[in-house]
Amino acid sequence: MNPSDNDDVDDKAPLWIYVNKIEKIVGGGSWRFECKFCNTTYVGSYTRVVTHLIQEGVKGIKGCLKVTPQQRDNMKKLVNDCKERIKRAAPTPVPLPSASRKASASSLDYDMSYKFPDTDEAGSKKRKGMDSALGKAFNNQAREQCDGEIFRMFCTSGLSFNVARNPHYRNSFVRASQIPGYVPPGYNALRTTLLQKERKNLEVHLQPLKDSWKHKGVSICSDGWSDLLDEPELEAIVFDGEDDNE
Repeated sequence: MNPSDNDDVDDKAPLWIYVNKIEKIVGGGSWRFECKFCNTTYVGSYTRVVTHLIQEGVKGIKGCLKVTPQQRDNMKKLVNDCKERIKRAAPTPVPLPSASRKASASSLDYDMSYKFPDTDEAGSKKRKGMDSALGKAFNNQAREQCDGEIFRMFCTSGLSFNVARNPHYRNSFVRASQIPGYVPPGYNALRTTLLQKERKNLEVHLQPLKDSWKHKGVSICSDGWSDLLDEPELEAIVFDGEDDNE
């Protein structure tokens, strides 16, 4: 069974149109899906769909024997066309501001990228390079580039400029500057590994306080709330920590 030509195509994952999504798997981006060509059911993410249909990408799934060479070529063309559309739709990079640029200079003449120097090369040339006028000029330009990137991070993420007053903001950059080749953590590391590590760290530091509740007591106060059962408002719950029946 061939997919309809009228199916909506997702440029980021165009080959989804060649399978039927049956059930979303909890805890990730995987689906239980059925191939429209061989009617076989599999479980996996989009990368497994790609491997099954055009036999490219990750392993761990059998290639579809019902797809003809012509159909496979058409799928590959579809994937390449979608990549080109995404590339054309990407925003055009805007050069960072620089005090060293002339006012009349075109933005196209400005180097928009900053290439990190090789650590070994930078270490061998550090003494004689940084003492020279050229080395100082390069250092100033690198500072301008870094300042511009940080400013754009604030603007494009909608961050308040008050974040710059956070002591961890400055400390993180000071620590990073002392580690050659350091790359900041990405999205997945922030939301998984680092989040879990910080939570455990806070629990360790809060444990002595929680232990004191058994002897000193704790009060949980609330302005009150209402739910679907219309329960009365909770004004205060007091735990005295004593073993009595009151």
